[in-house]
Amino acid sequence: MDTSPFQTRVLKTVPELERIQSFWNSCPGNRDSEFESYLTFLRTNTTTVRPHVILVEREGRPEAILTGRIDRGHVDCRLGYWKVKIPSTLLVFVYGAFRGHESPEVCELMVTSVLESLSRNEAGVAYMNFLRDDSHLSRLCRILPGSLCRDYLRLTQQHYAAVLPFRAEDFHKNLSSKVRKNLKWQAKKLDEHYSGDVTIRCFREEVNIDELAVEAERISSKSYQRGLGVGFRDTPIVREQMRLKAQRGWLRGYVLYLGGVPAAFWMGDVNSGTFGSDYLAFDPAFSRHSPGMYLIMRVMETFCEDRREGVQAIDFGPGHAQYKETLSTHGWRETAVYLFAPTLKGVGINALRTCSGGVDRIVKDALARTGLLQKIKKAWRTRVTPQTVPHA
Repeated sequence: MDTSPFQTRVLKTVPELERIQSFWNSCPGNRDSEFESYLTFLRTNTTTVRPHVILVEREGRPEAILTGRIDRGHVDCRLGYWKVKIPSTLLVFVYGAFRGHESPEVCELMVTSVLESLSRNEAGVAYMNFLRDDSHLSRLCRILPGSLCRDYLRLTQQHYAAVLPFRAEDFHKNLSSKVRKNLKWQAKKLDEHYSGDVTIRCFREEVNIDELAVEAERISSKSYQRGLGVGFRDTPIVREQMRLKAQRGWLRGYVLYLGGVPAAFWMGDVNSGTFGSDYLAFDPAFSRHSPGMYLIMRVMETFCEDRREGVQAIDFGPGHAQYKETLSTHGWRETAVYLFAPTLKGVGINALRTCSGGVDRIVKDALARTGLLQKIKKAWRTRVTPQTVPHA
């Protein structure tokens, strides 16, 4: 007889989700798993089949949720910058999917529920979007699946963040003397070159979304991120997400204009005292002036001095970048984990992905030891960056 006080259910319809909305909203969590943001994505994402939210209850009362969805998608098998896409039905859990009371028992019930869904062939692959390495959920996702269904190529990366002081002067003092000197020199050269014709606009209202999207797309279309297939892209889904954030007073889109021309933008949202970075890009025609770093510094200085914004911290997000490492005050390791269905296709996808990924890592490690990896990355970014005409 089962004497556990816990019960697990999978919510697969919007009306089911709405019945636990008050509990959902009462649990602190990442903006990507916020109730309205999640529903907006469900409505606008054409590849989503249905919700898949795991609810753990304790004696009939909600204890925790894990926010996911069933998508028609693919799994990438990567070798360098080249990818092979294998079609599959995916059980995708959003970034910051866990909300509620975290305990080993609750997390084990959630991972077990995921494995049961894969066994029932509800999806061929489940994807856990960058879990904190020190979390119960991350540990259980690594050890509970069978040997043929386990992820042997987990992608681990650093997540960067910064706590802001109350004065811009103190913010600068926290940087190394070399960084302070370089940033001051770069900013002075930029201001002198454009003779004071340097403007930063902040877009935050719903009526500003069209203009912000156009300006961001204008810059992003010329960036190396676009060549790699990442970064900001002006799509109906992205605009709807921007609209939701603007309606809630969260949206912040900063655009730097040099000589009246948009040169860089930084877009994110302000939520619970933290500015969460979503997109950052600059026009490579202005690269010698480091417009992206100039914009970041001016915005962070404003956050320090103008407490009406209520911003006490910056979440730079996962993934390595030099500016994140330079400006962050702390960070943590996160790992993306795949779990594969115990079926011929699921095991086959895992085997192909493991083989191609293993070769990829061996080659990268060899190149890193010879010092060639960064040169190749730089050359590739140059190759995929759209050619632009330098501005005066």
